[in-house]
Amino acid sequence: MKILVAVDPSDTAHLPVSKAAAIAKKEGAELTLLAVAEAVEDMESLFGGQASERLKERAAKALDAAQAVAKAAGVTAREVLETGVSPEEFIIEEAEKGGYDLVVMGTRGKKGARRLLLGSVASKVVALAPCSVLVVR
Repeated sequence: MKILVAVDPSDTAHLPVSKAAAIAKKEGAELTLLAVAEAVEDMESLFGGQASERLKERAAKALDAAQAVAKAAGVTAREVLETGVSPEEFIIEEAEKGGYDLVVMGTRGKKGARRLLLGSVASKVVALAPCSVLVVR
């Protein structure tokens, strides 16, 4: 079994990582942690070159923290760090090319108009992933 965890750089609780690590340990599964440094179009022209680097550093720190959570649960994990505009596309692409059996991710729980206007990474992954998706709250 192969499990992909979408690590949200803004999530400090790491509940999806904890849940995925518990499943991986129980099932003897491979665990991969994926973080996407979310780039905003034209960010460089608005904020300069440091904005992208800071977002990438934030995502890398989130991966380090997620790795610590996995290790504390007795599981080793592979790390993947990507940079792009659409995190859901990277998650779906990694799930497809890696042949994963399960994607585990959190949700920010946006409701109403905010969810409609901004969209939801989790709902897009649930709809388009080639495998099962576990959304942890």
